[in-house]
Amino acid sequence: MDILYVAALAGSLVCGTLALYGLLPTPAQVHELRAESAGKAERAAIASPLLKLLWPALTLLAPFVKNLGSPAYRAARAREFPLAGLPPVMRIEHFLALKVLLAAVLPVLAAMQVALFRNPLLFVAAVAAAYWLPDRLVTEWRRAREQKIVRAMPSAVDMLTLSVEAGLDFLSGLRRVVEKAAPGPLREEINTMVNDIRLGASRADALRALAERINVSEVASFVGVLVQADRLGTPIGDVLRSQADRLRAERFVRAEKAGAAASQKLLVPLAVFIFPAVLLVMIAPPLLTFLFDSPI
Repeated sequence: MDILYVAALAGSLVCGTLALYGLLPTPAQVHELRAESAGKAERAAIASPLLKLLWPALTLLAPFVKNLGSPAYRAARAREFPLAGLPPVMRIEHFLALKVLLAAVLPVLAAMQVALFRNPLLFVAAVAAAYWLPDRLVTEWRRAREQKIVRAMPSAVDMLTLSVEAGLDFLSGLRRVVEKAAPGPLREEINTMVNDIRLGASRADALRALAERINVSEVASFVGVLVQADRLGTPIGDVLRSQADRLRAERFVRAEKAGAAASQKLLVPLAVFIFPAVLLVMIAPPLLTFLFDSPI
Protein backbone atom coordinates (compact mmCIF):
# COMPACT_ATOMS: atom_id res chain seq x y z
CA MET A 1 0.00 0.00 0.00
CA ASP A 2 2.85 2.33 0.80
CA ILE A 3 4.47 1.51 -2.51
CA LEU A 4 1.27 2.34 -4.41
CA TYR A 5 0.93 5.59 -2.49
CA VAL A 6 4.50 6.60 -3.24
CA ALA A 7 4.07 5.65 -6.94
CA ALA A 8 0.86 7.68 -7.20
CA LEU A 9 2.51 10.64 -5.53
CA ALA A 10 5.52 10.39 -7.84
CA GLY A 11 3.25 10.07 -10.87
CA SER A 12 1.26 13.13 -9.81
CA LEU A 13 4.47 15.07 -9.32
CA VAL A 14 5.76 14.05 -12.75
CA CYS A 15 2.45 14.89 -14.43
CA GLY A 16 2.31 18.25 -12.69
CA THR A 17 5.90 19.02 -13.67
CA LEU A 18 5.22 18.08 -17.29
CA ALA A 19 2.06 20.19 -17.34
CA LEU A 20 3.87 23.16 -15.81
CA TYR A 21 6.74 22.75 -18.27
CA GLY A 22 4.24 22.72 -21.12
CA LEU A 23 2.66 25.96 -19.89
CA LEU A 24 5.96 27.80 -19.42
CA PRO A 25 7.51 29.42 -22.50
CA THR A 26 10.66 27.97 -24.02
CA PRO A 27 13.95 29.91 -23.95
CA ALA A 28 13.41 30.88 -27.58
CA GLN A 29 9.94 32.17 -26.75
CA VAL A 30 11.33 34.09 -23.76
CA HIS A 31 13.95 35.71 -26.00
CA GLU A 32 11.26 36.57 -28.55
CA LEU A 33 8.99 38.07 -25.87
CA ARG A 34 11.87 40.15 -24.49
CA ALA A 35 12.73 41.41 -27.97
CA GLU A 36 9.10 42.28 -28.60
CA SER A 37 8.76 44.15 -25.29
CA ALA A 38 12.01 46.00 -25.98
CA GLY A 39 10.72 46.99 -29.40
CA LYS A 40 7.48 48.27 -27.89
CA ALA A 41 9.43 50.26 -25.29
CA GLU A 42 11.58 51.79 -28.03
CA ARG A 43 8.55 52.78 -30.10
CA ALA A 44 6.89 54.25 -27.00
CA ALA A 45 9.94 56.46 -26.39
CA ILE A 46 9.66 57.99 -29.89
CA ALA A 47 7.53 61.12 -30.03
CA SER A 48 7.44 61.62 -33.82
CA PRO A 49 4.48 59.73 -35.36
CA LEU A 50 6.28 59.34 -38.70
CA LEU A 51 9.44 57.98 -37.07
CA LYS A 52 7.35 55.65 -34.91
CA LEU A 53 5.64 54.36 -38.05
CA LEU A 54 8.95 53.76 -39.82
CA TRP A 55 10.71 52.29 -36.77
CA PRO A 56 10.09 48.56 -37.59
CA ALA A 57 11.53 49.07 -41.10
CA LEU A 58 14.51 50.99 -39.69
CA THR A 59 15.19 48.25 -37.15
CA LEU A 60 15.09 45.67 -39.94
CA LEU A 61 17.45 47.63 -42.21
CA ALA A 62 19.87 48.77 -39.48
CA PRO A 63 22.17 45.69 -39.51
CA PHE A 64 22.71 45.97 -43.27
CA VAL A 65 23.73 49.66 -43.34
CA LYS A 66 25.65 50.00 -40.08
CA ASN A 67 28.99 50.38 -41.93
CA LEU A 68 27.68 52.93 -44.44
CA GLY A 69 29.71 56.14 -44.54
CA SER A 70 33.06 56.92 -42.99
CA PRO A 71 33.72 56.36 -39.25
CA ALA A 72 34.28 60.10 -38.77
CA TYR A 73 30.90 60.88 -40.34
CA ARG A 74 29.09 58.30 -38.21
CA ALA A 75 30.73 59.54 -35.01
CA ALA A 76 30.04 63.21 -35.78
CA ARG A 77 26.43 62.55 -36.73
CA ALA A 78 25.82 60.38 -33.66
CA ARG A 79 27.01 63.23 -31.42
CA GLU A 80 24.34 65.50 -32.91
CA PHE A 81 21.42 63.18 -32.06
CA PRO A 82 21.01 64.30 -28.41
CA LEU A 83 21.71 67.91 -29.42
CA ALA A 84 18.86 67.71 -31.95
CA GLY A 85 16.46 66.23 -29.39
CA LEU A 86 16.20 62.81 -31.02
CA PRO A 87 15.12 59.94 -28.74
CA PRO A 88 17.90 57.94 -27.02
CA VAL A 89 16.91 54.79 -28.89
CA MET A 90 17.86 56.49 -32.19
CA ARG A 91 21.31 55.18 -33.06
CA ILE A 92 23.49 55.84 -36.08
CA GLU A 93 22.38 52.55 -37.65
CA HIS A 94 18.74 53.66 -37.57
CA PHE A 95 19.70 57.03 -39.03
CA LEU A 96 21.59 55.44 -41.91
CA ALA A 97 18.65 53.11 -42.51
CA LEU A 98 16.35 56.15 -42.64
CA LYS A 99 18.59 57.79 -45.26
CA VAL A 100 18.58 54.65 -47.42
CA LEU A 101 14.83 54.19 -47.02
CA LEU A 102 14.06 57.77 -48.02
CA ALA A 103 16.47 57.60 -50.95
CA ALA A 104 14.70 54.46 -52.17
CA VAL A 105 11.07 55.47 -51.60
CA LEU A 106 10.68 59.24 -52.10
CA PRO A 107 12.10 59.47 -55.66
CA VAL A 108 9.99 56.48 -56.73
CA LEU A 109 6.84 58.11 -55.39
CA ALA A 110 7.77 61.39 -57.09
CA ALA A 111 8.45 59.58 -60.37
CA MET A 112 5.03 57.94 -60.21
CA GLN A 113 3.31 61.31 -59.80
CA VAL A 114 5.44 63.66 -61.91
CA ALA A 115 6.49 62.73 -65.42
CA LEU A 116 9.43 65.12 -65.14
CA PHE A 117 11.19 62.74 -62.74
CA ARG A 118 11.33 60.06 -65.41
CA ASN A 119 14.38 61.87 -66.70
CA PRO A 120 17.34 59.78 -65.42
CA LEU A 121 19.39 62.81 -64.38
CA LEU A 122 16.53 64.33 -62.41
CA PHE A 123 15.79 60.98 -60.84
CA VAL A 124 19.41 60.63 -59.68
CA ALA A 125 19.26 64.19 -58.31
CA ALA A 126 16.06 63.29 -56.42
CA VAL A 127 17.75 60.21 -54.93
CA ALA A 128 20.72 62.32 -53.78
CA ALA A 129 18.41 64.96 -52.30
CA ALA A 130 16.35 62.34 -50.44
CA TYR A 131 19.55 60.75 -49.09
CA TRP A 132 20.83 64.15 -47.90
CA LEU A 133 17.49 65.26 -46.40
CA PRO A 134 17.88 63.57 -42.95
CA ASP A 135 21.26 65.26 -42.42
CA ARG A 136 19.73 68.64 -43.15
CA LEU A 137 16.80 67.94 -40.84
CA VAL A 138 19.08 66.94 -37.95
CA THR A 139 21.10 70.13 -38.40
CA GLU A 140 17.98 72.30 -38.45
CA TRP A 141 16.51 70.53 -35.41
CA ARG A 142 19.76 71.05 -33.52
CA ARG A 143 19.82 74.77 -34.33
CA ALA A 144 16.16 75.21 -33.40
CA ARG A 145 16.69 73.37 -30.12
CA GLU A 146 19.74 75.48 -29.28
CA GLN A 147 17.76 78.66 -29.94
CA LYS A 148 14.95 77.48 -27.66
CA ILE A 149 17.44 76.72 -24.90
CA VAL A 150 19.19 80.10 -25.23
CA ARG A 151 15.85 81.93 -25.13
CA ALA A 152 14.69 80.01 -22.06
CA MET A 153 17.95 80.40 -20.12
CA PRO A 154 17.35 83.89 -18.60
CA SER A 155 13.90 83.03 -17.27
CA ALA A 156 15.08 79.70 -15.84
CA VAL A 157 18.10 81.26 -14.14
CA ASP A 158 15.92 84.06 -12.72
CA MET A 159 13.54 81.48 -11.28
CA LEU A 160 16.43 79.47 -9.85
CA THR A 161 17.95 82.62 -8.34
CA LEU A 162 14.70 83.63 -6.66
CA SER A 163 14.24 80.11 -5.29
CA VAL A 164 17.75 79.98 -3.82
CA GLU A 165 17.51 83.50 -2.38
CA ALA A 166 14.18 82.55 -0.80
CA GLY A 167 15.92 79.86 1.25
CA LEU A 168 15.81 76.73 -0.90
CA ASP A 169 18.92 74.72 -1.63
CA PHE A 170 20.24 74.27 -5.16
CA LEU A 171 18.51 70.94 -5.81
CA SER A 172 15.16 72.19 -4.50
CA GLY A 173 15.53 75.28 -6.67
CA LEU A 174 16.08 73.09 -9.72
CA ARG A 175 12.96 71.12 -8.84
CA ARG A 176 11.00 74.36 -8.61
CA VAL A 177 12.27 75.34 -12.06
CA VAL A 178 11.16 71.99 -13.45
CA GLU A 179 7.72 72.45 -11.89
CA LYS A 180 7.13 76.06 -12.90
CA ALA A 181 9.08 76.57 -16.12
CA ALA A 182 7.43 76.39 -19.52
CA PRO A 183 7.75 73.05 -21.34
CA GLY A 184 10.78 72.90 -23.57
CA PRO A 185 14.20 71.30 -24.08
CA LEU A 186 15.84 73.30 -21.26
CA ARG A 187 13.26 72.08 -18.76
CA GLU A 188 13.84 68.49 -19.91
CA GLU A 189 17.60 68.83 -19.52
CA ILE A 190 17.24 70.36 -16.04
CA ASN A 191 14.97 67.47 -15.08
CA THR A 192 17.64 65.04 -16.28
CA MET A 193 20.22 66.88 -14.16
CA VAL A 194 17.94 66.65 -11.11
CA ASN A 195 17.62 62.90 -11.65
CA ASP A 196 21.40 62.58 -11.95
CA ILE A 197 21.87 64.33 -8.61
CA ARG A 198 19.21 62.13 -7.00
CA LEU A 199 21.05 59.03 -8.24
CA GLY A 200 24.23 60.12 -6.46
CA ALA A 201 26.11 62.33 -8.90
CA SER A 202 27.76 65.41 -7.47
CA ARG A 203 26.51 68.86 -8.40
CA ALA A 204 29.64 69.59 -10.43
CA ASP A 205 29.40 66.32 -12.38
CA ALA A 206 25.71 66.85 -13.09
CA LEU A 207 26.41 70.38 -14.33
CA ARG A 208 29.23 69.18 -16.59
CA ALA A 209 26.97 66.48 -18.00
CA LEU A 210 24.33 69.15 -18.68
CA ALA A 211 26.85 71.26 -20.61
CA GLU A 212 27.97 68.24 -22.64
CA ARG A 213 24.40 67.29 -23.57
CA ILE A 214 23.41 70.80 -24.65
CA ASN A 215 26.75 72.05 -26.09
CA VAL A 216 25.72 75.72 -26.18
CA SER A 217 28.20 78.45 -25.32
CA GLU A 218 25.81 80.25 -22.97
CA VAL A 219 25.14 77.07 -21.01
CA ALA A 220 28.83 76.12 -20.97
CA SER A 221 29.75 79.54 -19.56
CA PHE A 222 27.01 79.32 -16.92
CA VAL A 223 28.07 75.81 -15.90
CA GLY A 224 31.73 76.80 -15.73
CA VAL A 225 30.97 79.65 -13.33
CA LEU A 226 28.82 77.43 -11.10
CA VAL A 227 31.41 74.64 -11.01
CA GLN A 228 34.14 77.13 -10.07
CA ALA A 229 31.93 78.64 -7.37
CA ASP A 230 31.22 75.16 -6.01
CA ARG A 231 34.96 74.41 -5.90
CA LEU A 232 35.86 77.71 -4.19
CA GLY A 233 32.92 77.71 -1.78
CA THR A 234 31.39 80.95 -3.07
CA PRO A 235 27.75 81.54 -2.03
CA ILE A 236 25.61 80.14 -4.80
CA GLY A 237 22.99 82.89 -4.47
CA ASP A 238 25.44 85.66 -5.34
CA VAL A 239 26.74 83.70 -8.33
CA LEU A 240 23.25 83.01 -9.62
CA ARG A 241 22.27 86.68 -9.28
CA SER A 242 25.29 87.83 -11.30
CA GLN A 243 24.67 85.17 -13.95
CA ALA A 244 21.00 86.15 -14.20
CA ASP A 245 21.96 89.79 -14.79
CA ARG A 246 24.49 88.74 -17.43
CA LEU A 247 22.00 86.53 -19.27
CA ARG A 248 19.38 89.28 -19.33
CA ALA A 249 21.93 91.73 -20.75
CA GLU A 250 22.94 89.20 -23.42
CA ARG A 251 19.29 88.63 -24.32
CA PHE A 252 18.84 92.38 -24.81
CA VAL A 253 21.93 92.51 -27.06
CA ARG A 254 20.64 89.56 -29.11
CA ALA A 255 17.29 91.30 -29.52
CA GLU A 256 19.01 94.45 -30.79
CA LYS A 257 21.08 92.44 -33.26
CA ALA A 258 17.99 90.59 -34.48
CA GLY A 259 16.16 93.88 -34.98
CA ALA A 260 19.06 95.35 -36.95
CA ALA A 261 19.32 92.23 -39.09
CA ALA A 262 15.57 92.24 -39.74
CA SER A 263 15.66 95.84 -40.99
CA GLN A 264 18.43 94.93 -43.43
CA LYS A 265 16.57 91.84 -44.65
CA LEU A 266 13.50 93.99 -45.37
CA LEU A 267 15.40 96.16 -47.88
CA VAL A 268 15.23 93.61 -50.70
CA PRO A 269 11.45 92.96 -50.46
CA LEU A 270 10.83 96.69 -50.15
CA ALA A 271 12.93 97.51 -53.21
CA VAL A 272 11.52 94.68 -55.33
CA PHE A 273 7.84 94.60 -54.35
CA ILE A 274 6.75 97.61 -52.26
CA PHE A 275 8.53 100.57 -53.92
CA PRO A 276 7.45 99.67 -57.49
CA ALA A 277 3.83 99.34 -56.37
CA VAL A 278 3.95 102.68 -54.54
CA LEU A 279 5.54 104.41 -57.52
CA LEU A 280 2.94 102.88 -59.82
CA VAL A 281 0.10 104.15 -57.63
CA MET A 282 1.62 107.63 -57.46
CA ILE A 283 2.63 108.00 -61.11
CA ALA A 284 -0.13 106.11 -62.93
CA PRO A 285 -3.03 108.61 -62.42
CA PRO A 286 -1.20 111.75 -63.67
CA LEU A 287 0.43 109.75 -66.47
CA LEU A 288 -2.91 108.40 -67.67
CA THR A 289 -4.43 111.91 -67.45
CA PHE A 290 -1.61 113.31 -69.49
CA LEU A 291 -1.86 110.64 -72.16
CA PHE A 292 -5.61 110.53 -72.65
CA ASP A 293 -6.72 114.09 -71.79
CA SER A 294 -3.98 116.02 -73.62
CA PRO A 295 -5.01 117.52 -77.03
CA ILE A 296 -3.56 115.87 -80.12
